[in-house]
Amino acid sequence: MLLNNPTATRIFQVIKQIFLYVFPLIFIALIAVKLKKIGWHALIHALPTNPLFYALQIPAFFLLPITEKMIFRTLLGTKNSIPLVILFRKRVLNTNVLEYSGETYLFNWMTKNRSVTRAQLFHAVKDSALLSGVAGFVVFLAVALYLLLSSPAISGIIAQNMKAATILVILLPVIPALFFLNSGKKEGSFSKQQLAGVFFIHLFRSAGALTLDMLIIFYASSLYSFYLSFEIVALRLFITRIPFLPSKDLVFIWLGISAAKVLNVPQAGLATVLMIMTSLQQILDYLLIGLPWLAEYISQKHLGKKKPRE
Repeated sequence: MLLNNPTATRIFQVIKQIFLYVFPLIFIALIAVKLKKIGWHALIHALPTNPLFYALQIPAFFLLPITEKMIFRTLLGTKNSIPLVILFRKRVLNTNVLEYSGETYLFNWMTKNRSVTRAQLFHAVKDSALLSGVAGFVVFLAVALYLLLSSPAISGIIAQNMKAATILVILLPVIPALFFLNSGKKEGSFSKQQLAGVFFIHLFRSAGALTLDMLIIFYASSLYSFYLSFEIVALRLFITRIPFLPSKDLVFIWLGISAAKVLNVPQAGLATVLMIMTSLQQILDYLLIGLPWLAEYISQKHLGKKKPRE
């Protein structure tokens, strides 16, 4: 088998190292060059002063783990509820290590700590991931079409000739979900009501995250209109839809700073806002989740070494 081939294993490890370390370092260097051109004094002077900019970071930080807790409670029941800290760790792994590595961690943790069968747990993780992708893609298409409709020429063509086609395009990702919901026990171990509930929670989360990000940018400066905030958030949404792209936040910062002139806003102000938006979430993840997790690991390893021999 390919997986047992030593050469293939080495190639995979090299590619993995490139994704984990080389790729982020390239974008850090590119961002550093842009920030040096802007000037550190200008960046500090452009720091947002509106308290709402910082206050809105709190619901943005908790949105994903809380909605995922609701999702897995819907699928697996209250007795198999997942602690928020585990769902935070799942997000940290997906964001900072490798996409979907958090699902692997969650699967392993659940098999050891909850009385659910591996088959049921597999369906829960798989079904949630599928419906999350569908919900996210619906929001993605709605945003893309709104940007197109903001152009008078394109909106005129759509209004006259493509009303039904436009609605169909937005709802296109829902078709496989509807087939999935109508397939009963053949494709999953959950009821249609459970899966429908999970889909709408994912849809609420995707729309909620988009709205929060837009409000955060809007309150960062009086220079930013709602539409400008929407355009910046749309850029971030498009980047997040690229599968297996590492360091998406770094890519977003680099592209966002590069687009400042096109958006007709000061580079220093936009660079500061984007860096705070992304780095503050990362800092909270490291301080509140990563460091306690590391301390727990070191403590368990230390206690394991102290166990007396039988």
